[in-house]
Amino acid sequence: MVRPMDGRSNVVGFLSRFKSCVMLDFFHVRDRDKNIQGLIDLGINVSQRREILLGLETENYVEGPKPDDEDSSKEVWVFGKECGGIQIYIKMRVVEDKKRKDGYRALVWSFHPAEHTLSFPYRKGVE
Repeated sequence: MVRPMDGRSNVVGFLSRFKSCVMLDFFHVRDRDKNIQGLIDLGINVSQRREILLGLETENYVEGPKPDDEDSSKEVWVFGKECGGIQIYIKMRVVEDKKRKDGYRALVWSFHPAEHTLSFPYRKGVE
C-alpha cells in the first residue's frame, strides 16, 4: 500500500496516466450487474460517469496500489467520490494495451455506491 508521506507523487502519476486513457477513450468499465445497478442507484448516465472519472483528484485516493482480488499478480487502485450525498467506490488499474504499440488502457473494475465508509488519507485535515 502507498503511504501518504511517500506516495502522493505515485497517486498523481497514476491519475495522470488513467485520465489520459479516459480522455482518449482507451478505457473500459467492467460489465457487471453491480456497476450497472450503481449507475441507476446514483442517478447518473455513462457520460456523467466518465466526467466523474476525469474529475478524480489526489484527495479522492483511498488505497493502492494493492493486489487485485481476482489476480494477485496485478495491481488495482481504489478511489472514492461523492455524488448526491452517496460515496462511490471506484476500483481501477492501467494496463499496457497490446493492440497499440507503447499504449495503455484504463480498466474500471468497480463503480458503484460504497458498501463501507471510505477513508481518504490525502483529504485536507487528514495528513
